[in-house]
Amino acid sequence: MIVCDLSSFYCEKGGGVSTYHRARVEWFARQTQHRYVLISPGPRFAIRQVAPAVLTVQVYGPRASRDPDRYRLLTNYAGVRAIVEGFAPDVLETHDPWFSLPIGLWLRYRGPYRGLLSTFCHSDPIRTYVGPYLSRFRLLSAPLSRFEQWADRELHRLHAGCHAVFVASERMRERLTDVGVRHIVKVNFGIDPELLTSVRARGRQSPRRLLYVGRLDDDKEFRLVLDALPQLLSRTDVTMTVVGIGKYRRRVSAISHPRFEYLGHLVDRAAMRAVYARSDVLLAPGRFETFGLSALEAAAAGLVVVGPTEGGTGELLEEWRSPLAFSPGNAVAFLDRVRAAIDGDHKGLVERGRAMAARHGTWGEAIARQMAVYESMLGRYAGETAGRSA
Repeated sequence: MIVCDLSSFYCEKGGGVSTYHRARVEWFARQTQHRYVLISPGPRFAIRQVAPAVLTVQVYGPRASRDPDRYRLLTNYAGVRAIVEGFAPDVLETHDPWFSLPIGLWLRYRGPYRGLLSTFCHSDPIRTYVGPYLSRFRLLSAPLSRFEQWADRELHRLHAGCHAVFVASERMRERLTDVGVRHIVKVNFGIDPELLTSVRARGRQSPRRLLYVGRLDDDKEFRLVLDALPQLLSRTDVTMTVVGIGKYRRRVSAISHPRFEYLGHLVDRAAMRAVYARSDVLLAPGRFETFGLSALEAAAAGLVVVGPTEGGTGELLEEWRSPLAFSPGNAVAFLDRVRAAIDGDHKGLVERGRAMAARHGTWGEAIARQMAVYESMLGRYAGETAGRSA
């Protein structure tokens, strides 16, 4: 089959979703049964043949930040329409409710495309962005709460036009089910298999090496890490490494301490594996993660993880039976669990984490499961879809 992947999140300095797309590019490049076309916004139109079965196509999209290598807005409907019409895919995938999903719906029901349409819920946008913003206006809490509930329902109505709505965690499946979304398919994210095979022996040692990986933004609740840093670095048995870019980049870059290291954005997976290999504890404070990819990668690499009891990270910690989960947003509880991670001997926890990561499987296995879903659906909707004859 031909799969067109329409994504606002694929870029040079993207986060976890870009990791997902890069894994897909590698998987499709190793096979010959399917063809994969990844469409994303960029500074100009560009098309690149990555492998015989893989193409990446950029359409112009305005910047969403000052950094030209970060996210751009997928607003070029005419350009996307021409690409989709030219490739006539069997499956059109979307990844966000603001740009790619509306474009996909318009192509499916008003444009030239008649194949399968799917979307992947990488985030819970109303709870992650709208809710925290509206909470500032306490005097209007009642009407704003009703508006938030209405916006949530209306946003998820877009999913009614999709043949499949993919999620990566059970909690996200439950969340969408509660608001009436149908055709939900759970397909876990995967891990780099080399993380499971390149783990060094970790005994009780000093200093304890703490790590944060992710965007340095409020929706990741990075402020919890920033606020805890002075107390953590006051201990001589602790070092701290931060990987990522975002709102607090300048503040992090300005930190000068002999036991603090800021590495910026890392794309190379070998470099990221090396960072995991020399770390002991991952700090993953964000309650809004729908899966918790960095937490799963850290578990595979033999780290312990401090994370909230909610969201995708909370679900992983519950499966892990980890004692290092804290009440979301609680700075005191977060610091307490970080100290417990530093001072404890977690050999059994590390072994359970690696076993859990192995059960979730590799990226190759995760992508193969998703393609199997499409193959099943193409047979089910054979009379409805037009595919290559669009």
